[in-house]
Amino acid sequence: MAEINELERATMLGTVTGPYQPELLVCQKVGHLITSRGFWYSDPFSSALPVLLFQIILIFFTTRILVFFLKPLRVNLLMGYILAGIIIGPTVLGRNGAYFAKVFPPGSISVLMTLADVGFMIHVFTIGLQVNIDMLTKTGKSAAFIGSMCFLLPYALGFLTFSMLNSFGNLDASLKHSMPFIIIVNSLSTFPVITSLLVDLRILNSEVGRMATQVSLVSDMWSWNMSMVVGTVNLAFQSSKMETLWSVVFTMAFLLVIAFVIRPFLRWSTKSAEEGEMKEMQFCGIMVSLLCCGLLSEILGQHSGFGAFLMGLVLPDGPGTTLVQKLEAISSVLLVPAFMASTGLRMTPEGMGGTSSVFTELIIIMGYVGKFCGTLLSAICCGLPLWDAIPLSLIMCCKGIIELAIYVLWLDRKIIPNQVYNQLLLTMLIVTTLARPIIAYMYDPSRRYLVQGRKNLHEWKEGVKMQFLVCLHDEDHVPTIMNLLEASHPTPHSPIAVFVLHLRELQGRSASMLAPHRHQLHKSASKATSYDHIVNVFQYYEEHNCGSVVVQHFTAVSPYASIHNDICMLASDKRTNLVIVPFHKTWAIDGSMGTTKHAIRNVNKNVMNKVPCSVGILIDRGHMTSNQYMLTSESAPFRIVMLFLGGADDREALAYCMRMVEHPKVDLTIAWVKNDEYLNGEESGLDQELMDIFRAAVGERRVRYIEETVADGVGTTQVIRSFEDKVDMLIAGKHHDPLSPLISGLTEWNEYPELGVIGDMLATSDFQFSVLVVQREPVGSGPLGLFSGSQSYSRPWRNSLRKLNTDIGPKLPEYPA
Repeated sequence: MAEINELERATMLGTVTGPYQPELLVCQKVGHLITSRGFWYSDPFSSALPVLLFQIILIFFTTRILVFFLKPLRVNLLMGYILAGIIIGPTVLGRNGAYFAKVFPPGSISVLMTLADVGFMIHVFTIGLQVNIDMLTKTGKSAAFIGSMCFLLPYALGFLTFSMLNSFGNLDASLKHSMPFIIIVNSLSTFPVITSLLVDLRILNSEVGRMATQVSLVSDMWSWNMSMVVGTVNLAFQSSKMETLWSVVFTMAFLLVIAFVIRPFLRWSTKSAEEGEMKEMQFCGIMVSLLCCGLLSEILGQHSGFGAFLMGLVLPDGPGTTLVQKLEAISSVLLVPAFMASTGLRMTPEGMGGTSSVFTELIIIMGYVGKFCGTLLSAICCGLPLWDAIPLSLIMCCKGIIELAIYVLWLDRKIIPNQVYNQLLLTMLIVTTLARPIIAYMYDPSRRYLVQGRKNLHEWKEGVKMQFLVCLHDEDHVPTIMNLLEASHPTPHSPIAVFVLHLRELQGRSASMLAPHRHQLHKSASKATSYDHIVNVFQYYEEHNCGSVVVQHFTAVSPYASIHNDICMLASDKRTNLVIVPFHKTWAIDGSMGTTKHAIRNVNKNVMNKVPCSVGILIDRGHMTSNQYMLTSESAPFRIVMLFLGGADDREALAYCMRMVEHPKVDLTIAWVKNDEYLNGEESGLDQELMDIFRAAVGERRVRYIEETVADGVGTTQVIRSFEDKVDMLIAGKHHDPLSPLISGLTEWNEYPELGVIGDMLATSDFQFSVLVVQREPVGSGPLGLFSGSQSYSRPWRNSLRKLNTDIGPKLPEYPA
């Protein structure tokens, strides 16, 4: 009690007239950290800065502890911040008066909330930077219909419920006034929130994820327009018609200023900046413009985030990525947590009972029911399978930071009372927290690939085209991949189709993209990029092998955590036989270790687990050898060794080598490593059968056969080392029987399990040649997901998906089987 009395003596409270309602005036005596008695005798919590720092630290640790214990529910950090604010606020711990008076004195709360508002404005600005305006013009009919129903049905159902309850019982006048706003905000499904959820669930570039992105855009357009209409009507009832007219005029003028003054200025400043660099003055100018837009929004009666979002929306692509990188770190670590926690701090335990609370909660729940049913029914009408329509409906029911900002804004302006704010916040928290694990459990994008079955190299027959999907992060691996494709010996009788997929990590924009490369050329026509160089190389390769090779280029822009979905989708749609992905490590020309990209390693592991065909990881050391492009007439023969130890993956690699034997510039060696005392039952019989078929089909034409009998893994290593100076590329299977003596002693240390035992050994710096590790998954292996039969898409839905995925590309010319 002594601390509370001291606080009361140091604080004077009163009210003053504010722009929307009477505001609380806090006059608090501020102490100093260093007094005449010295530092240690002063109270650090008597100054605003130490209190603010302690509050942020408390929010951080409380959130991390909550997220750790609620990990089975897949609670993300944003929901954790809200829970932390509720726990450390007046609802739970704040019931202790001494604690709350010490940690959250009245003056410090205003400082924390001001910091939170600034953080929200910056965060919304970065969200605007990541929104691609072009997506508005690419919305399909299905997405437009689902998005409209996603907003209109909960809106209509909410008003119907309100009308019925109002006829049965007497609602409070304040509740009647706020009900139109409650119904609107309950119908929201905002684009930034939905895309953030999809990224967090790693399904942004899945079929349902892309549809959810488009649906949220349409729903957002409805909500913005409806909010503007309701806000204008509400202002007309509260004020004069002239004030309403001026409010609309000033808001439209603000939009015109951003579109025709600020946007051209930003474009001009971006063009005048030095290439590849963001000038400090340009960065300062953008930040000052951001603050001005936020200030104008507040003056016009809008939230500061409204102007910040619009400015981010019109900012050119050039500085967007750099700004996101500069602002997002400090915003997501420091400012956004303060904002999210402050929403929980505003929640109070008073006023949660009574008939009005029951009526309000019923209206809120009916809004969620209407949103779920509206999305579900419209999605089914558009041809979406039921067990994909359910996750889509749950995704659209989730809410986040944008809705929270609206709750706080309306609470501060007394549009909604504290009771309604508490109910909106709690309902949103419960629904979003429960929906996330259900979505993750029900929807697995890989179900589609596994249900359709796998395609592998062993199925290939002479005279049938073979299809490759080549994944590239940069142009460093192009020479070795070109030699590998040329070694595949394309001919008019047995052609190959090559799909080149340029993989780019999603930065600066919220929506993922999978599109033919030609759609991106207009954006980079002013300067040559590494992607243009790759396109030119493969175009020359296609022209050099006219009639034998067809090449198509695609670009995938997605987070690395889920970009494997784009690879699997393209491999499934194009029915590829082999996917080639580069190893995540590179080597310098002297053989020393170069760069390591762990994100690429995760991509490779996901691809090997889920891709619906054979896959090869390329360990590229082509720059260490003298061999150049095989396309040049002066090039030396491309020396390839196929290491055959037995097993399904080795048989798949041997089937691939069957294409190479006729090429005049390929020097192929088949090295069969055996152990006479080890027979692997049926597998050994299949190995012998395939080798006999290979010899019968190929004979001795340009192929050397070597059979080596070894006792253990040391002998296998010696066989490999015997080719060290006589090979440009070694091809090996990934998986081998762990009980086989051929790899005994090599399994004790396996740094890269995705390469298998042999591939892991070949990935060390002890070898100077390139390596292709081939994997053939058994047909039907892997988890089929919860509802494996749900991928039978109807024709309208498949057509919508093809348009939504921005045109996967034209069909290749059919070759004779």
